[in-house]
Amino acid sequence: GVWLKRCGSKRSGHIPSESSQLLEAMGKKGKKKGGKEEAGARMNAEEEYMYLSLQVETLERELQVKSAHAEEAARQELELRGKVEVMEEDFRSEQQTTYAVTSDMARQYKALQEELIYKINSLETQLTEQKEELDITNHELKELVRDKDEEIENKDSQIKELNDRMNEMSSEFANMLSETLSLMQHHITTKLDKTIGDEASTSNEAFAERLQEFSNKAYNAVSVKSEKPAALADAS
Repeated sequence: GVWLKRCGSKRSGHIPSESSQLLEAMGKKGKKKGGKEEAGARMNAEEEYMYLSLQVETLERELQVKSAHAEEAARQELELRGKVEVMEEDFRSEQQTTYAVTSDMARQYKALQEELIYKINSLETQLTEQKEELDITNHELKELVRDKDEEIENKDSQIKELNDRMNEMSSEFANMLSETLSLMQHHITTKLDKTIGDEASTSNEAFAERLQEFSNKAYNAVSVKSEKPAALADAS
C-alpha cells in the first residue's frame, strides 16, 4: 500500500525507485558469485507475476500522467482557442465599427464637398450676373448722361436762338414804335400849328406832353421784355 501511494504521488512518467530496485533484484536472481551462471535466470511463477504486475502498474501510472498532460494540453488549447475566438470577434467588431465610422465620415465629406461646390458655383454665377448687370448699368448711365448733355446743349441752343430772336424783334418793334410815334407827333404838330388862338396853343403843348409820355412808357415796356429772356438764359 505504501508503494502504491508513492507511485500515485509521482507524475513524472518514470518507474518509482523501489519498483526499479525490486525488478532489478528479480532480474539478477539466480546468479552465483563469480558469474558462472547466465544473467536473467528464469523466474518462478510468483516472481514473474509480481514482475508483470509491477510493469502493468508502472505503465498505468505513465498512462495516467500522460493522460493528465494530454488533458491539460487540451484544456490549454481550448482556452487559447477561446481567447483567439474572442480576439477575432473583437477584431471583426472593431473592423466593422471602423468601417462604419470611415464610411460615415467619407459620406459626410462627400456631401459637404458637393454642397461647397454647389455654393461656389452659385456664387460664381451670381458674381458673373452682377458684373454683367453692372456693365449694362454703367453703359446705360453713360448713354443717359450723354443724352442729357445733348438735350441740355440743344435746349441752350434753342434758348439762345429764341433770346436772339426776341432781342431782334424787340429792337425792331422799338424802332417801329419810335418811328410811328415820331410820325404821329410830327403829323399832330403840323395840324396843331394851323390852329389859331391861345387855347389851341395850350392844348397843343398838353397833347405833345401826353404823347411824349406815352412814347416813353411804350419804349420802357419793350426794353423790359427784351431784358427778361436774357436774364433767364444767364441763370440757366
